[in-house]
Amino acid sequence: MIDIYTHMLPGLKGSKQQFLDAAKYLVNQGVKAVATTLDKKTNPSLSLYVKEVNQMLKDNNIPLKIVEGTEVIADRAFAASYHGREAMLASNERYILLTVPEQEEPDYLEQLLYEIQLKEIVPIISQPEFHPYFLEHKNGLYKFVKKGAIVQLSSDSIIGKNGKPAKKAAMQFLEHNLAHVIASGTSLDNYKQHSLRQAYDVIVKEKGAETAQLLMQNAESIFNGQGVQTLPPERIKKTKFLGIF
Repeated sequence: MIDIYTHMLPGLKGSKQQFLDAAKYLVNQGVKAVATTLDKKTNPSLSLYVKEVNQMLKDNNIPLKIVEGTEVIADRAFAASYHGREAMLASNERYILLTVPEQEEPDYLEQLLYEIQLKEIVPIISQPEFHPYFLEHKNGLYKFVKKGAIVQLSSDSIIGKNGKPAKKAAMQFLEHNLAHVIASGTSLDNYKQHSLRQAYDVIVKEKGAETAQLLMQNAESIFNGQGVQTLPPERIKKTKFLGIF
């Protein structure tokens, strides 16, 4: 498995020994590679730091690969100042991971996604399944996916850890081809609750092995800077109450 969204760097949130313990734990869970997020604007030496921790993993015979990534808080201020080459998910600059703050109604997001795609970068909308706007307007995600955005769900949502509404929305997004990859968001503080493996097990049970395999392959493709496989997005129809409305 590959986890495209984590907070795993030592020295920032935890000691080097804690990092090594977390790395061993993820490997035992079946994870072979992770992207770890950090703000490049305040940490310009991130590439060197990632190189250092990969050497540390090699020295300790831990078969895990780390690549640099960045979580972008896609609020109105970011949208207004975006210049197209900030805060990439990985050093290949093929994808950018966007987290929309819960207090924002993302009416500005369509223009931001358009500007990102003009730079031949694929935007990934992170964890919309527990954002108030997308819970209330589930088809709000449809127009973004239709125009080329990729959607990443939280593995905690899949297993129900983020509550019933988030799980229901996540499963609806998967069913209607409005989600393409899952990731954990795990950190050195909570790595023992890493839920990616459990989430894939749930997806196999509830949506089938083919869906789980597609999500795994997309995670690997994103990690390697390759294109993901998408299916035609579908609108989510409102459920009729007792069939009389």
